[in-house]
Amino acid sequence: MNLIECTIKMKEEAKAHYERLVEAVSDKDMKRVFSLLASAEEEHLHMLRNMKDRILTKMFDDFGVDESVCTYSPNIDSHNIREALHNDPDAYLHVTREERETIEFFEQLARDTRDESMKKLCMRLAHQERKHLNKIENIYSFVEDPRTYLEWGEFSNNKTL
Repeated sequence: MNLIECTIKMKEEAKAHYERLVEAVSDKDMKRVFSLLASAEEEHLHMLRNMKDRILTKMFDDFGVDESVCTYSPNIDSHNIREALHNDPDAYLHVTREERETIEFFEQLARDTRDESMKKLCMRLAHQERKHLNKIENIYSFVEDPRTYLEWGEFSNNKTL
C-alpha cells in the first residue's frame, strides 16, 4: 500500500468515526459539529483521491507503507462514545489533536526519508492536513461563535470592576 492509499484509508475511517459520533451525542450543537466534520473529511477524501489520480502512483510504489500503520486511532473511545463525551463541551479538541498528530506523522516521515520524491509527497500531505485542520477549527468557530457574541459593549468583561 502506498502512502496516499494509506492516508485515504485513515481518512475514510475518520469520516466513519465522525458519523458514529453524530449518532452517539445528544447535544444538537455537538451533532452539528461532528456532522460538519464528517462532511469536511469527505471533501478531504475527494482532494486526496484527486491527488492520487494526478500523481504517477508507480513513482511511489517503491515507498510502500505497512498496512498496520494505516489505521485511524481516534482519541475518543469508539466503544464507549456516549460515556467518553458525557459532559465534554470541548470534544472537538480531541479532533484537533488527532489532526495535529497526523501532521506530525507526515513531517516525521519527511524528515526520516532520504528520497526527495517521498520527502516532497510527505510535505505535501502535511500541508493538506494543515489546511484540513484550519477547516476543522473554522467549523468549530462557526458553531461556537453565536454563543460568545457580546451584544452590548458597555457590559464588556474587558474592564476591571
